[in-house]
Amino acid sequence: MFAATRTIARTFSTSACKLNAPAATPVVAAATSTTASTSPAATTKAVSSKLPRTYFVERTKSGQLPVYSEFKNAGTRPLTIIRKIQGNATALKTDIMVTYPGAEIRVNERSNQVILKGLVMDDVRQWLTVKGF
Repeated sequence: MFAATRTIARTFSTSACKLNAPAATPVVAAATSTTASTSPAATTKAVSSKLPRTYFVERTKSGQLPVYSEFKNAGTRPLTIIRKIQGNATALKTDIMVTYPGAEIRVNERSNQVILKGLVMDDVRQWLTVKGF
């Protein structure tokens, strides 16, 4: 949390508001020095896995993931829909395609939803939970 705040402050600093740390100090070094109990390799892996994404899947009011099933063509074509995506839904599609290479996925740009062919709600919910949503 502190390292991310520090990065934002350094990125958007103006002449009136500057960070007291020297400009040559990398943010990763500050993150590794705060966690002295872990090894540097583990810390680097933890920092790299928390890189900011260009999308976010917001949970519903009841705290559930917004993954739904829908049936088209009189129930012969099952679909899985991911709703409540904030940001770049195409980036979410590419991340899903990396994990599930054979999946047929499309993005509805108007409603910012990702639509997967088939009933894979449980797999998608588990994948989103592992990703931290």
